[in-house]
Amino acid sequence: MNTNESLLGVFRTIYQWRKRLLYATLGVGVATALISLLLANYYEASTTFYAANSDLTKPDRVFGPPGSYVEYFGSGADIDRLLTIAGSTQLVDRMIDTFDLFTRYNIDPKSEKARERARLKLTSHMSINQTKYDGITIQVEATDPQDAADMANSARTIVDHITREHIRNSQKLLLETYQISIDQKQVYLTNLADSLEGIQRMFGVYDYRLQYQVIGDQISRKTIQLAGDEARLETYRRIGYNNRDTIANITARVAALQTELADLNGTSDGKRFNIRDFGHGATLFSKVQQQFENTKNQLSYDMEKANHLQAAMDGDTPAVIPFEEALAPEIKIRPKRAFMVMTAMVLTLVFGISFLLVKRQYELINWKQLTPDGR
Repeated sequence: MNTNESLLGVFRTIYQWRKRLLYATLGVGVATALISLLLANYYEASTTFYAANSDLTKPDRVFGPPGSYVEYFGSGADIDRLLTIAGSTQLVDRMIDTFDLFTRYNIDPKSEKARERARLKLTSHMSINQTKYDGITIQVEATDPQDAADMANSARTIVDHITREHIRNSQKLLLETYQISIDQKQVYLTNLADSLEGIQRMFGVYDYRLQYQVIGDQISRKTIQLAGDEARLETYRRIGYNNRDTIANITARVAALQTELADLNGTSDGKRFNIRDFGHGATLFSKVQQQFENTKNQLSYDMEKANHLQAAMDGDTPAVIPFEEALAPEIKIRPKRAFMVMTAMVLTLVFGISFLLVKRQYELINWKQLTPDGR
């Protein structure tokens, strides 16, 4: 067998170049080691927290009926909300301003797209992840271990503040809506009170239920008196009683009772009292009074809701529940210098051998004997 067509030829070529391969591999290893020493050490700190239940900021749930229970830890939408805020530009910008990252990353804040460059730099050193147990982890890399811990904890705090600001803004809008409704109902109550006072003056209606009862009692009593006086007068006339004073008194009393009953029954043309007008006024008074009571109850409900909402805002319920504070790491996360050196040396050796094999194969081909079609 021709040695050029066997593995012995390959081994012979590698053996011939063994020293150069070794020197090249060692040289790349030494160069990589020197370059890796120039790279800054990065330390990674992480903090873990959970989302608080958003129901803790809702007065209807917090001040609910006795026995109602609100879960302290959030899930689902609460976690998604925190993840969205943690990945937002708001968090990155506040981190940049809090830690003066323009200076730390050697970026001129007055240069074009300076903030965008700072954002990209920070996001390359920060990651936000959700754990399999529904926790949220923020990991930050920095060249100083304490800075990494401080930035991670600060990022968690900023997420909490931003979330609470959004919740508080929503609560303020809702409180303003309640306040507008309260102001409108108070004006409406004032107008209804004026209407009730006007009806009282115009129709003499104050307590229409009691007044109806008194009028009924008076009609019943005067009807009985009228019937008795009329019967007495008829009897005196039938028996020929001649005491004109007595008959005149009874006649006058009968006429007075008839007038009073006509007034009470609304059949009189006089202006002393009109039961029809009183009935109309009583109906109006009843309707307006019912509107007044309903509006007052609604006003009390809105005021109670507004007070509960204000109490929830004053309570300043946290949006995150810290589980693990970020501590200054003692071991760097990168660069892995030994790995870099070994990888560079292995790649150099592999590419060197590959080059030798290609070079050997190239030298074995008699290019002058090749036909125009490549054979």
